[in-house]
Amino acid sequence: MKLMQEKSCVRAVRIACALLAGLSLLPAQAEEAEKVQRVVITGSNISRIDLEGPTPVEVIRRDAIEKSGAATVSELLSKLPSMYIPLDGSDAGSFAAGASSVQLRGMDAKYVLILLNGRRLANYGFADGASNSFVDLNSLPLAAIESVEILRDGASAIYGSDAVAGVINFKTRKNYRGTEASVNAGNNQKGDGANYNVSVTTGFGDIDNDGRNVLLTAELAKRTPLWSDKHGYYANPDYRRFGGTDKRSSMRYLGSLRNVETFEGYAIPGCRGTIETNALGDQLCLTSSPYQLTPHSSKMAFSGIFTQQLSGGELFAEAAFTNNKTTQQSGMPVFDSSFVAETQGSLNPGLQQLPAGFLPGDRLQVFRQMYEAGMAEQVVDSDTLRLVAGWRGSVRNWDSEAAFSFNQNKLWSANSKQVLKDAANAALQAGVLGQAGGYDPFVYWNPASVTDPLLTTTLRRATSRLSTAEWKMSNPEWFSLGGAPVGFAWGAQISHESLRDTPDARAEAGQIAELGATRAKASRTVISAYGELNLPVHSQVEVQAALRADHYSDFGNSLNPKLAAAWRPASGVLVRAAATTSFKAPTLPQLGSSTRGYVTVADWARCKPMNLQGADCAYTPTADMRGNAALNPEKALNLSAGIVLQPVKDLSLALDWFALNQRDTIQLLDAQYLIDNEDRIPGFAAMVLRDPRNPVLEAKFPGLNKGRLKGVIQPFQNVGKTEIQGVDLDLSYTLNLGERGKLKFREAHSQFLSYKQSVAPGAEPVSRLGGTFLPKWNNTFRLAYEYKKYEGALTARTVASTLNIVDPSYEQDPAITRRRIPSFTAWDANVSVRVRDGWMLNAGVNNLFDKAPVYANSPTLDSIVQYRNDVVGRYFYLNMRYSFN
Repeated sequence: MKLMQEKSCVRAVRIACALLAGLSLLPAQAEEAEKVQRVVITGSNISRIDLEGPTPVEVIRRDAIEKSGAATVSELLSKLPSMYIPLDGSDAGSFAAGASSVQLRGMDAKYVLILLNGRRLANYGFADGASNSFVDLNSLPLAAIESVEILRDGASAIYGSDAVAGVINFKTRKNYRGTEASVNAGNNQKGDGANYNVSVTTGFGDIDNDGRNVLLTAELAKRTPLWSDKHGYYANPDYRRFGGTDKRSSMRYLGSLRNVETFEGYAIPGCRGTIETNALGDQLCLTSSPYQLTPHSSKMAFSGIFTQQLSGGELFAEAAFTNNKTTQQSGMPVFDSSFVAETQGSLNPGLQQLPAGFLPGDRLQVFRQMYEAGMAEQVVDSDTLRLVAGWRGSVRNWDSEAAFSFNQNKLWSANSKQVLKDAANAALQAGVLGQAGGYDPFVYWNPASVTDPLLTTTLRRATSRLSTAEWKMSNPEWFSLGGAPVGFAWGAQISHESLRDTPDARAEAGQIAELGATRAKASRTVISAYGELNLPVHSQVEVQAALRADHYSDFGNSLNPKLAAAWRPASGVLVRAAATTSFKAPTLPQLGSSTRGYVTVADWARCKPMNLQGADCAYTPTADMRGNAALNPEKALNLSAGIVLQPVKDLSLALDWFALNQRDTIQLLDAQYLIDNEDRIPGFAAMVLRDPRNPVLEAKFPGLNKGRLKGVIQPFQNVGKTEIQGVDLDLSYTLNLGERGKLKFREAHSQFLSYKQSVAPGAEPVSRLGGTFLPKWNNTFRLAYEYKKYEGALTARTVASTLNIVDPSYEQDPAITRRRIPSFTAWDANVSVRVRDGWMLNAGVNNLFDKAPVYANSPTLDSIVQYRNDVVGRYFYLNMRYSFN
């Protein structure tokens, strides 16, 4: 039955292609319309003159990119109030380390479609959170970008899957002639965190006069790390002074022990730090050492575009290669935290120095890093290749294009100084017993002859590929209706996507201490046909209608329509509205991956009897994340309505409302929800793994009746609904001061009205708005003064206050999680000067007033809330550009 269904869909797609092709070859108008400059704007396949259409599109041009001071694409997007950067390339603990991603509408990065010159790119080979497939923003060459177009609306009817929350299209230059060189340098005020970027762009040949054009771009970039000891906030990791917790290490110089029999904690005798007592009454040996806040990174990017004029059209080819490499410290080697050492018959004199609570034969857990080996490092090397070849021209007055593209991301990640679990446990056991050649936790320094055999380097590799062939045609003046032109576009596409993520075999087998692993292997082919109509139903009303049919080799069929309208009742007034459906097939990792990692949760069943609050209740069990081939695709209805006012030339206001209603949302079974409902929902207890109950501890804490949390099982599943509503405001005004220049104001505001989501299958949506990672609003205000060749600007970026909890739907400790985290505002300053013809100079300061980071101390987030601030503090930058024309 399924085979017959697939064949009928393929046949339907073929028939649709034939019908659309037939329509495109209808007789053209006898009178050729006057040629005007038209462009294709993101969200449509039909070129147009008026850039303001039925759906809102924000355009960031080259001069604004330079004035932002951004050294990377992710830094540029992070300055927009509607954007959130979940990964910025500095998270060594992520499954997608080394990459950068972006979110829109509070939805994961997998729901944002990233395009380069209107075409899809291959996803990063490592999925974020073992689920989110996304395009690595670090693979995009910022120097080659001429403009960025952002469509904050569903666009599956135009582009297919992924375009649920929006589309970001990066455009490079075309038919450029001359040579341009730019240098960008920046540095933190403390002397670290330096950034260097050099790029050269050259173009020769004029398509109109010479019949060809070649555009070449080369970019080299380097970024040095930020170090904790250079920044006062981080130099002392005891964050209790900010309402947080003490983050000093309890596993160095020498470390700490736990008596398994009595559940008492001891500092290892000889501690070279500070001995303090935690909330459970355990003694800890606390020390702090400098560490990297951000990685060392380097980038090489090369791209070329070749265009050759032919009779009736032109051949074009694009080629790009980017190498990104990040190196970051990932902590010191650590022993398996679950290992329990026997002390019966030990001759180690260190045991005799333990407190009176220890009795010979009591078993011990040892919390000590193998600091003798130094810091471990994670190196991620990513190669991204993009090839495009095609023809574009005119077929009977129809703009036509045929193209083939190949995209590949290939990467590897090496983790040095990883601890071989079995060998390290055996060595630690021998050391506790006082046997020769063992690792003795009671001595300050173990020799390399002991530590070296316990360490190894793990290697993870992945390859992600996307190949696409497409034919499309469009005519902005297909025929005339009431004296106004009707535009039409159609196209057909076939694409093949594949992913292979191969972990280190020892990590996958659980043979490496405290290291997770993920494996994924999957592929799919998609056949598509689409059409779009731009219809002037009235002199003041324009309607956009689109329809796209997709056939997935693994999920069957999808049909997504779109209907949008723009009404211009008067000069300077535009009213618009749109409705469209969106489709998101499960990501390849969600279908065919198996991942073993770690998750941070609050275990209230233990914390309440033990009187643990806030971050003291944080547990980090293993997480067994399992792909699910039986997942259903996600489907959504996107609605939007807005008004654009421009009563005078220098004043404009755009206000847009949006709503997104998704069903069959795919998520991992939420670990916190699983723990909170372990005994309430049938089947949950089997997915919560615990150590045996401890009678001694239960006697000490009446009401305690569960063992320590050991692991959770998290399958991917269709959990239910996601319901989002919000508004975007964009207000700009220019005050002309005559000979004294211009004063420019711009206010951009993004606000959620509601954000509800199901937590488990069959559950009704609950509010998840106002948590640490989902503030109710973001705002950007810019004030600029322009005088002749000079411009100075101040920009304030503000994020709303939030609850001190990641997700308000979690079971809470009101005393901690209802405490609000204050709003955060960072100011940026920029000065730009056109020194002389061809010369442009930009200088500025990000986080001008050196605003300190914001801290969260809930059980599931006990750290700096980096997305809400510039973690680097005050940052100076200078970029210069010179054009040789």
